[in-house]
Amino acid sequence: MHRLQMRYLSTDRQLFSVSNVQDVEAKEGFLKRFITKMGWIDNSATRLRVSSCLLYESVVDHINYNEFFELYDMPDTFNTWFLITELHVWMLLVRAMAEGAEKGAAGRFMRNCIVETMWNDVTTRAKQLAMDNPSAVRPQIQQLSEQFQAALISYDEGISYDDKALAAALWRRFLGGRCDDYEKLELLVEYVRKQIATLDQLSRYDFAIKPNLKWTPLVDAKQQAVV
Repeated sequence: MHRLQMRYLSTDRQLFSVSNVQDVEAKEGFLKRFITKMGWIDNSATRLRVSSCLLYESVVDHINYNEFFELYDMPDTFNTWFLITELHVWMLLVRAMAEGAEKGAAGRFMRNCIVETMWNDVTTRAKQLAMDNPSAVRPQIQQLSEQFQAALISYDEGISYDDKALAAALWRRFLGGRCDDYEKLELLVEYVRKQIATLDQLSRYDFAIKPNLKWTPLVDAKQQAVV
C-alpha cells in the first residue's frame, strides 16, 4: 500500500439534487476526445494515458450505480454519484501505484491521469446539471476536490489495517455515518476487499497496457437471496 500524501479536509454538503444523473453524458467519450486533442502517438506515455481513460470509463460505464442507491438507501443525487465513483477510482489508484509510486514511474503517472480524467468528467457533468447557475460550479468542484483528498487518506488508512478500520472509513465517508445495518456495512467491506484483490491479480498488461477489467456486482446471485 502506497499512502497518498494529501491534505485532510472533509465537509458534508450535497452538490446537486437531480434525478437520473447517470444520463448526463458528454457527447464524445474520454478516449475519443483525448485522441482528437492530442493526436495518436505510439509511445509508452500515451498508452498509459489512454489506458487511464479506459480504466476510468470502466467505472462510469459498468458500475451499477442503482444497486448502491437501492441497497444503501442513498439519494439519487450528483453527490451520491460522486461518492460511488470516488470509491471505485480510489481502488484504481491503489492498483496503479503498484506499477511504481516514485516520481516519474508508470504507476504515479497513471494515478495522475486517472484523477485528471475523473475531474474532467465531473466538471462536464456539473456544468450540464447547473446550466441555470454556472457560477456555482467552481466552488462546488473545489469542495468535492477537498472531500476527495480526505477520502483517499481515509480509505488508504482503512485498507492498510483491518476490516474494522475499513468499515469505519466507509461508514464515515461513503455512507455519511447514516447506515445502522451492520450486515450491509459488512457487505460493503467485503465488496471493497474483493475488488482490491481482483485488481491486484491483474497483470501489468491487463491493467496498464490493454485494460481488461471487470467489476464484480455489489450483490452476487447467492447474496441476493439473503439481502
